[in-house]
This record gives sequence, C-alpha cells and structure tokens, in this order.
Amino acid sequence: MLTLSLVLIVLITMVGGALLAVGRFRVDDESSGGAVSVVVAPCVLALYLASAAMGVVIGWENFTGAGDGVIAEVGAAESLYWSTAAFPEGEAEAVRGQLRTYMGAVAEKDWPLMRDSGELSSASEEALADLAASVRELSVSDSGDGLDRLTARQELAELSDARIKRADAAGEGVPPVLNAIAALSAVAVAVLPFAMIRRGSSVAYFWAAANLVFVFSTILLLFYLGNPYNGALAHDAGAIQDSLAGFDRTDAVLNPQ
Repeated sequence: MLTLSLVLIVLITMVGGALLAVGRFRVDDESSGGAVSVVVAPCVLALYLASAAMGVVIGWENFTGAGDGVIAEVGAAESLYWSTAAFPEGEAEAVRGQLRTYMGAVAEKDWPLMRDSGELSSASEEALADLAASVRELSVSDSGDGLDRLTARQELAELSDARIKRADAAGEGVPPVLNAIAALSAVAVAVLPFAMIRRGSSVAYFWAAANLVFVFSTILLLFYLGNPYNGALAHDAGAIQDSLAGFDRTDAVLNPQ
C-alpha cells in the first residue's frame, strides 16, 4: 500500500507539473537556450540516469545473489539427506524427518514472511535447532571412523550459513535514499520538456508525453523491485518444494521395495 501511494504521488506530481509548466511556468526562448538547457537540464538528466541505473543494478544483484543462496541451501539439504544413508536406520530416519520439517517450514512459513516483511519465521528456526540436535546425536558409523558424522555436521553448517544469507537477502532492497533521488530527478526530467515547448506544437507535446510515460515507468520499476522475494523480481519457494519432492525419490533409492 505504501509503495502504491508513493507511485501515485510521483505520477500526480509529474502530470501536475507538466500542466503547470504548460499553463504558467513555460520557459521562454531566451532561457531555453541558456542556463536551463545548458546547465539545469543536463544535470538533472545525469542525476536521474545515474540513480535509476544504480537502483536497477542493485535490485538485479540482490535477485541473483538470493538465487545463488537458495541453490546453495537446497544443495546442502539434499547432501545432508543423502549422507544419512551411512547411519543406523533409527538415527537416519530422525535426521530425515527433522530435515523434512525444516524445509517444509522454510517453504510454508519463511517465504510468506520474507515476501511481506523481509523476515524469517520462528517455526523454521526451531525446526533447524531440532535438526541440529538430531545431527549432533549421530553415532560413528562402522565404516566411516567418524568421517560420515563429520560430513553430516559440515552439511548442516552449510545449511545454517545458507539460512543466514537468506535472512540477509530478505532485508535487502534498493536504498530508499536512492529511490528518492531517482523520483525527484525523474519529475524534473518529465516536466522540463513541457516547459520548453513552443505553443501549438502538437508533435512536441506528443514526444514530451512519451518521455513522461517512459520516465514514470522506470520509477515504477524501481519502487516495485522490493527485496529478492517480492516485487518485480522475486524468487518463489519452488526450489525448496522441489527438494522436498526429491526427498521422496531419495527414499525410494535408499529403501527399495
């Protein structure tokens, strides 16, 4: 709701500024060839382009970084699930059950919160603690001489690190100050062409309106980039849900009927 309100404010300011520029604050011919066109317009345009480009780049890097983190988390979970094959059935089943619970909490509890408030759920945190307890209780396998248990603990550590990175990514987004600079400079870039139009030039009005639409579209994109789990660029929980389905296939391999 806040984002929509800010977007509407920018749009109303652009349209209202354009109408005022045409009706009352038109730049005369002498000014349009002087300070306005030589100094003001290029500076405002440069500020708008730089801030808009930086915002898009930051949003894209946050998106790709979060995607890499999700892949790492899924990989660590699948590796841990497979590694339980080396342990007694009772201990292995306990770890698999806790891992399923944790990944289910990530998909069902974490994702809605990351999307809405940029936070992780307490349910998944508790599930991870239970999973860690079950891994710590693993005994030394007959053939591994402790190596299998060490491997499982390393995979659990990787899973925990991936969760921390996901929590960080959920709180990331385009800095509000950068959005504010882009929005203010965009208003000037959208309004100035209207102020510099000669009366009766319909073609100039058309291109000034097209410029306003284009500039507003870039601001709309910036405001809706959000964090990597909501907005225009967003990861869903599909990879996590796929890993849960993969656990079923792993069970079929480890426990053939």
